[in-house]
Order: sequence, then structure tokens, then C-alpha cells
Amino acid sequence: MNHPIEQNAMPPLSATAADAAKIANYSSKRKAFVLVMLLVSWILANADRMAMSISIVPISKDFNLDARSAGLLLSAFYVSYSLMQLVAGQLSDRFGSRAVLVFSVACWSVFTGLTGFATTFASLIVIRVLFGIGEGGFVPASTVTVAEAFPRGERARAKSLVIGASFLGSAVGSSAIAALVHTHGWRYAYHVFGLVGIVVAIVLWLAIKHAPRRRKRVGKHAFHAAFRSPMLRKTMLIFFFSNVVYVALISWMPSFLVKTRHIDILHAGLASAGPYLVAFVCLNIVGWMLDKVGHGRERLFMTCGACAVVVFFALMAFANSLPVLLVLWTLCLVGYTVIYGTVFAIPLKHMPDASVGSAAGIINFGGQVAAAIAPAMVGLLVDLTPGSYVWAYLALLVAGMAALLVSLTWRTESVAH
Repeated sequence: MNHPIEQNAMPPLSATAADAAKIANYSSKRKAFVLVMLLVSWILANADRMAMSISIVPISKDFNLDARSAGLLLSAFYVSYSLMQLVAGQLSDRFGSRAVLVFSVACWSVFTGLTGFATTFASLIVIRVLFGIGEGGFVPASTVTVAEAFPRGERARAKSLVIGASFLGSAVGSSAIAALVHTHGWRYAYHVFGLVGIVVAIVLWLAIKHAPRRRKRVGKHAFHAAFRSPMLRKTMLIFFFSNVVYVALISWMPSFLVKTRHIDILHAGLASAGPYLVAFVCLNIVGWMLDKVGHGRERLFMTCGACAVVVFFALMAFANSLPVLLVLWTLCLVGYTVIYGTVFAIPLKHMPDASVGSAAGIINFGGQVAAAIAPAMVGLLVDLTPGSYVWAYLALLVAGMAALLVSLTWRTESVAH
């Protein structure tokens, strides 16, 4: 059953006129170039983020960190990252995506490089928080970029390709970072990725066109109206619970493999890469399906994805070999991709263009609050039961079941464009 939002909740905007005006500024080649650069940027962002999950083993050794301190370090990034979603969404809606996006890439790249110069645990925490502020602008700003360059009928595919880079970035981060750490040390790896990021920021500035500035009240009105939407609040909750499972897995799986399967950090990183590559392919299939047959069926997509997460994550407890564990982990990630692709297609499909950034920021805020909680929660539970991941596993299973329950209650809304 559809629940219409009050007519004055969103700034009035003709979807057709807005799409035509924006797309006219982007040729087919320019759209392809922008999409490639967004993909490269997000690969880099997730490689930078994954670097900490891989390098936490030698960093813990160098700084003498226990599991609780390591969990706090992994979570520090997500605290500032999640809060930045709300700010960046409004800024992107008002000023366009270009300035916010380029600032985001440049900022996180600077602090990625500075991570390699950290000398104390406190300095690592501060750098990770500042790193989160930089990267926090990317998701809402890139969503606005997609809305500026693509018609609604192509947006789920475009957005799925961009956010799919989180899996490619995790694969690159797992393998490249592991190789760099293994051969040159963790500090060198951060210097290399920081330098690459500065180059990407410059190219992004050249690729994205300047968008007309909207009135100040439009951005604020769009944010408040979007936050009042039950559809978006439930979407945020679904992403919150599913991201608890996903971020905990990507943050602790390398350490888990090193400590319980007794493989070295290089092979732990390489073993982690395979599931992410499969997830990237699946996410792009999900994006294609959402554009072709998914409109109005988002609840079905998210429910099926949450079911897969719960079932295959539960089965991981019974894995008696590394290959079986990796297969189940891959299938769990496939379920997550269905949720991931759907929650970020919802603003592009169901919200006015003037509020796409705010809506994406609100949804990703929920996911990143989960990301701030999950690594620290796992570290605390592992510390309480030395050498055991049982309580952490049960907590993540509950989170997966919560995502499934909220998905079953999700409903679309009629929004005036």
C-alpha cells in the first residue's frame, strides 16, 4: 500500500525537466568518463579503508594494542564518517556534487598518507577521525553526481557500478595492501595510496561539470522532509543492521584467518580478495535488475538479500575448512550486495532530484553508525572471551535477523517530484 508524503514536504521539481536539463550537459563519452572516475575514486577509498583491516596486525604489534584497542582504532574512522554523511548530503544538494566530491577525495588522501607518519596510538586515532571526515562526503556527493548526469531509468545501474567499487576496493586493498605491507611495511603502503588519491582528486575536478547553485532553504527543506519519510527511515535501519554484519566481517576476517586458521598476513589478504570480486559482479547484476524490473519491488529485493545474509552467515559457524568458509562468506556477501544495491537505488528512484544527496546521506548515516559500532563491539566481545569469536558471531547473527525483520515491514511511498 502506498503512503503519500504531504505535497509540500519536498521542493517542487519536475523530474522530466530536471533530468533533461542535467543530462544535456553530459555527452555519452562524458558520462562514461565520469562513471569511470567515480569507480576509480571509490575503489581507492575502499582500498584505503581496507588497508587498516589488513595492517591492523602489524600496527597492533608496533603499538602493542590489545583486541579492544584495535577495535577502537578500526571504529574511529566510522564515527566521523557517519556524521559527515548528513552534512555532505545537504551541501551536495545545495552546491552540486563537484566541490564536495573533490574535497572529499583530496582530504582522505592527505590523511591516508599521514597515517604512515603516526608515532602514537593517540595520533592514529586522530588521523583516522580526520580521514573519516574526508571520506564521509563521497557517498552523498557521488549520488548527486549520478542524478546530475543520468536519467532515472539508468541510475540504479550507474550507482551500483560506483558502489560496487567498495568490493573491488576491498579486493585491491586485501591483495595490494597485503603485498605492500609484506614487502615494504605498513607505513610505505599508506604513503603510496595517499599520493595516488591526490592525482585522482585532480582528474575528478576536470571530469565533473559545475552544477547550478540552489537556494539555501532548498537544501535544508529537502533534508528535513527526507528524514520525516518512513520509507527512508526504514531503509536506513535496514542498512544499519546489514552493515553491522558486513563491516564486522571485513574488519576482522583477516585477523580471524591469521589467528584461527594460522595463515600469514599475505595469504589472509589474498584469500579475502575472492569474495569481494564475486560481490562486485553480483552487485552490478542487482543494479541492472533494479532498473529493469525492480521498481516497486524493493522490499522483495531487500528481504531476499537479508535472508541470504542470515542463512549463510549462520552456516559459517559449521565450516570445517578454509575453502568452505570462503564459499559461505562469498554467499553471505552476495546477499549483502542485494541489500546494498537496493538501499542506494531508493533515493535515485523515489526521491526528487533536489533531495537525492540528503536522502543518500541519511541512509548512509545509518549504515556508517553501524560501521562505527561493529569493529569495536567485536573487539570487546573477543577480549571478554580470549581466543573465542562465539559471542561476536551471535551478536552479528542477531543483527542480520533484525535487517530481515525490518525489510519485511518496508513500504514504498508516493513522492511528488
